[in-house]
Amino acid sequence: MWFGYRGKIVRVNLSTKKISVEPLNKQLVKEYVGCVGAAGKILYDEVPAWAGAFDPLNLLIFTTGPVTGTMVQSAGRFSVVTKSPLTGCFGDASAGGFFGPMLKFAGYDMIIFTGVSEKPVYLYVDDENIELRDASAYWGKDARECDRMICGDIGDKRFEVACIGPAGENLVRYAAIMHDDAGRAAARCGVGAVMGYKRLKALAVRGTGKVEVADPEGLRRVMQEVLEFYNTAAIVKRLRDGGTMAGYITMISIGDSPTYNFANEQFGEFDQKRAEKIGWPGGFEKILEKNSSCYMCAIGCRRVSKAGEGKYALKEGSVEGVEYESLSMLGSDCGIDDIYAINLLNDLCNRYGLDTISTGATIAFAMECYERGILDKGDTDGLELRFGNADAAIELVHKIAKREGFGNILAEGSRRAATLIGKGAEYYAMHVKGLEIPAHDPRAFQGGGPHYACSPVGADHMEGISLFVEFSGQKFPEIGLYEDYGDRTSTEKKAFIAKTIEDWWAFLTAAGWCLLVNPRYGAENRFIRAFNAVTGENITIEDALKAGERIYNLKRAFNLKHGISREEDTLPQRLLKEPNRKSNNAVVYLDKTMPEYLKLRKWE
Repeated sequence: MWFGYRGKIVRVNLSTKKISVEPLNKQLVKEYVGCVGAAGKILYDEVPAWAGAFDPLNLLIFTTGPVTGTMVQSAGRFSVVTKSPLTGCFGDASAGGFFGPMLKFAGYDMIIFTGVSEKPVYLYVDDENIELRDASAYWGKDARECDRMICGDIGDKRFEVACIGPAGENLVRYAAIMHDDAGRAAARCGVGAVMGYKRLKALAVRGTGKVEVADPEGLRRVMQEVLEFYNTAAIVKRLRDGGTMAGYITMISIGDSPTYNFANEQFGEFDQKRAEKIGWPGGFEKILEKNSSCYMCAIGCRRVSKAGEGKYALKEGSVEGVEYESLSMLGSDCGIDDIYAINLLNDLCNRYGLDTISTGATIAFAMECYERGILDKGDTDGLELRFGNADAAIELVHKIAKREGFGNILAEGSRRAATLIGKGAEYYAMHVKGLEIPAHDPRAFQGGGPHYACSPVGADHMEGISLFVEFSGQKFPEIGLYEDYGDRTSTEKKAFIAKTIEDWWAFLTAAGWCLLVNPRYGAENRFIRAFNAVTGENITIEDALKAGERIYNLKRAFNLKHGISREEDTLPQRLLKEPNRKSNNAVVYLDKTMPEYLKLRKWE
């Protein structure tokens, strides 16, 4: 009897069209939990070092965790794991919504794709009925159109569809996989490009089964505690009211949210007044229709957007709204403070299937190159790529997704684009290992230095960001953070914080939790009590941290196997040399935090 897991894996060879179902290995999930952990071990074992991301031997794995699809609050996540075409490193992207739970209801913990289809196909899963179907009619359609067309052709809106848009089809190296009527995204590391390379347009999944848990009554008691905490905690109320944008104005004020390609005030002041034009509370309300929720989550932090007005109005309203990372990277990092323009940029990325972080960062990089004379209109198809030019940014999104003109260069990501452009452009490409840095400046919190530099996937805040500890001074004794670790520009113990949070978040992600609930479950080991009630295990916090460490080391081992050297463990020179005025003129003091971090990790 499986508790939490469904006990089955689907394997699909797109070259031969062979589909098989095999049992889930119990030892695998005991050691690596699920989601990115269990799938990561399969990726490590089965993808040879000589196989590139765009290679039939590369795997594309859709995977869930043990708490996904149960009554556990805020645990509807799934992950997509592959070798990244953007970095050549271990690649993973996680997402919420309803696709992950539906995969569990169908009876499967993960689906593994290998090979390449001769023509566009999609995978149809209806409980035990699994087949590859022709997707030629959907190829070329944007992600939202594809989602609706497939459900309409099947004749059942209960199917959950995960699909790519034109960006994935055109192998844009930071293409995303979209779902939930093309509003939720498994976005990072270019997982959508691998899907496009394999000519896999979509997965359509419906399930009528149930995820059994070991201790239903015990789980209900823990969830009642969680719901009571949700209903009283100020931090939860703030998320319900403002979504992930609730902290944006504060993040701008402390120098955390980047502006002007992380150059900050060099190209203008993006002060609180400008932040309020697009943040919450403030200008964001102009596009806010309501909030919504992912599966089994009483927080409801998702935003639903209006169509807006004027020349930046969307095709339709009531679509997935702008999140914090998108607001910052498509907005202030590009010097744009028009909420309607940002709303349109976000919706275009959703339709085309683009990672909003990498898209915004790559456009901001191109804008700085233009401002500094490295690029001119002859290079940019006549576009005046100055910071704040929303029209140019919108046109670039179209070009990137279609790989047209200058967009074909930017579709390679900022690292490759900088190499193609030359003339010193590499200095202005804000990436780690090829993955663009998200909307948290590590000069604003020193634990971010070793975290970003050593993260196996490249710079990704979802791998374990220490800002919330360093900025708020909160203590988390459950995971060993007993002190007030304030003074975010100090380097003392910041490597320890970074490693601890990385290990903890690796466990949470592998189990299927949304990271926004940490620390919003409150204390009293509710994560562990819920995990044990679901699985029937009897793990401790220490066991969870050890599992997280094992997963993190696995990703590192994958990179070493695939030729990623220690030289990649660094940050852009701008962050090491140019002070952040809003963070006490700090740079990232990597020379002070890295030695401690590597010692704690035992990475020689």
